[in-house]
This record gives sequence, structure tokens and C-alpha cells, in this order.
Amino acid sequence: MKTVMKFLFAALIVGGVMAASNPASADFTLCNKFKQTIYSSYAYHNGNDWVSEGWYEIRPQQCTILVAGNLPNRYYYIYAESADEKTYWGGEFDFCIHEPNAFTIVGDDQCNTGFFEVDTQNYSDWTHDLTP
Repeated sequence: MKTVMKFLFAALIVGGVMAASNPASADFTLCNKFKQTIYSSYAYHNGNDWVSEGWYEIRPQQCTILVAGNLPNRYYYIYAESADEKTYWGGEFDFCIHEPNAFTIVGDDQCNTGFFEVDTQNYSDWTHDLTP
């Protein structure tokens, strides 16, 4: 019986350590609520410069994490287009993109693709749905 109790105690300790090392996830997640695949990009301020990144392929009714972990910014900016390039999600904030290749662009000079703003309200976790 003592051996069983020691084993259970050790299992509780190990389980507690493992649970403590796996805190709840906090991410900026973008979800596709559209009927076809979407290619998305996002922009943010890194403390020194504006940065835009893409492309993230998101299949219908699926999500992708754009920023993993606690969100360092309140505002993020999104631009997306459908696979057939007939539907776009954009806005009034100009950032750069590079088609058709993956990109990370530092700076927003001479950029002319309109992104829309997402206000995360300083939450550490945020999910935004792209709808038709």
C-alpha cells in the first residue's frame, strides 16, 4: 500500500509540473467563414517599424494562428482575398504585399494595398472571422 501511495503522490507531482508548464494559449487567430480558400496577410507595428506578412492559406471553415502567444499590440491590420480573386477583405490602411510569394516586408513607404483594422481591445487572445 505504501508503494502505491508513493506512486500516486509522484504522479500528482509530475502532473502538476506538466500542467504548470502548459499555460492556456493566447493567440491572434484568423478564421475563414467563406465558401472557398482565402489567402490572408496581416500587418503590425514591431516597436520600430510597420511590418506586413503573408500569405496564409486558410481553407473554408478553418482557422490559422497569425500571432502565437500573448498579443504585443492592440491593433492588427488584415488584407485577404479569395482563391478565385473575386472577393477581397481590405480597408483604408495601406501596407505592402508581394504576390504571389510569401513575404515579410518591413516599412510601409509606397505601399498601396488597403488593410482593415482589427482592435483586439488589449486582450491577450483574439479570434477574427472573415465572412462573406
